[in-house]
Amino acid sequence: MLNIDRSRLSRLDPGLLRKQRTTLLVLSLLLLLGGIFCLINPLASGAVLSIVVGILFLLSGITLIASMISNRSGNLWPMIAGILMGIAYLVMGYVFVTNPAAGILTLAFFLGVLFLLGGVIRLITGFKLRGVSGSWVQILIGVLDLIIAYLLLSAGPLTSMTMLITFVGIELLFSSFSCFMLAGLFKPRN
Repeated sequence: MLNIDRSRLSRLDPGLLRKQRTTLLVLSLLLLLGGIFCLINPLASGAVLSIVVGILFLLSGITLIASMISNRSGNLWPMIAGILMGIAYLVMGYVFVTNPAAGILTLAFFLGVLFLLGGVIRLITGFKLRGVSGSWVQILIGVLDLIIAYLLLSAGPLTSMTMLITFVGIELLFSSFSCFMLAGLFKPRN
């Protein structure tokens, strides 16, 4: 958790504050542009998202395999398991980069399963805490999670991809607004 208050910030170096504020403003602008692009053109941004995730999988696979080989310490089976996991990352990265539609559908399916699990857990928690004030919020969020999971998992490929990218776009916009508000705290006081 970030603990920032104006009294601590006012004691910091104004040059450092300006540098941090500039970094936050640039990040906020990039997040805002990314969110707007996701909402305006979900299919193109879905392809870009799939390629970025694929590149991250490829880099993770290469790093995992290299670290397993360079740090082997006589434990053969953990090293083999790590190398196999690295190969799985490389295969997933290759699929995400070469076939962005399959990558986005995989992400939509994965997100749908996460919403399904989250909804079930929230419902169980909400019903277990029925006597506690505000437990209805857990039940409501659990039902909404299940509805979102149903929409993601039962919709056609185009609808699932569009929903996923819309979620990403909305998240980018909220993150952008949060960074803009945080950058406002980094104004040096005179």
